Amino acid sequence: MKRPAQKPASALRRLPPVHRNGTELLDHLAESLALSRRAAKSLLDERMVFVNGRRIWMAKHLLQSRDVVEALPDALLATRIANAPVRLLLDDPLFLVADKPPRLLTTGEKSLEVRLRDQLNLPALRAVHRLDKDTSGCVLFAKTEEARKILVAQFEEGRIRKLYHALVAGNLPSPTLDIRLHVDHLPAVSHVRQVSAQSKPPRCAHVTVSIETGRTHQIRIHLHHVGDPVLGDRQYFSARCADFPEVPRQMLHASELRFAHPATGKPATASSPLPKDFRDWLRNLRLT
Repeated sequence: MKRPAQKPASALRRLPPVHRNGTELLDHLAESLALSRRAAKSLLDERMVFVNGRRIWMAKHLLQSRDVVEALPDALLATRIANAPVRLLLDDPLFLVADKPPRLLTTGEKSLEVRLRDQLNLPALRAVHRLDKDTSGCVLFAKTEEARKILVAQFEEGRIRKLYHALVAGNLPSPTLDIRLHVDHLPAVSHVRQVSAQSKPPRCAHVTVSIETGRTHQIRIHLHHVGDPVLGDRQYFSARCADFPEVPRQMLHASELRFAHPATGKPATASSPLPKDFRDWLRNLRLT
């Protein structure tokens, strides 16, 4: 049996040695990285820490002085994400499109919406739609309530076009696939195209997905339904995901958003490049 794809050792950051037997992993992370205990706990919660090559997420895991503790560099950057400005893909007097990083909620406390309000001094800014916490890419925000109502109506009427990239377990049964499966008892349509595939076990693929509807978790549910779940998805999973235990988050990226300008009606398009962790996994899985 072939071993599952692993994160290259060079992609892990080795932390300082453990000085005392019986040190709790959370304490070692906080001390080694000069983090608060809360920030260190977030690394564990995101499954970003390894002890002797094994992913460990228990805060009270006891370390020995001979143990090797490592973490993914992207996770270390994520602990400082609140200090980095959010990239704007489009900026208009009535709306903006932001490039959402992974591991950040769209709305709510300490969310992308709150960060943008502070960053741009726009207290009235509101998200028009949402992406899952682990999903990266284009998110549309309205600067006025009137613009928000117009843009929300476009979503509800299915006039906004969205394109996603995903890494999935398995290969599609055909190069293109239309998935029509109700989500939450509502019609949902996804159009999937296989960009590249690894046919040797464990099989995986790079796909694009355009959606006519925007049901909650639609893409994740649809891909799981056809037997090709999104890699790193912790909610909609199958036995196939066990072949890729090192993928740190769900590999889903909102790469393109097309809509009508809320005032002029003219077409507006925003594009987000694939983030670094997505590109890294494309190379790691030999999908480039």
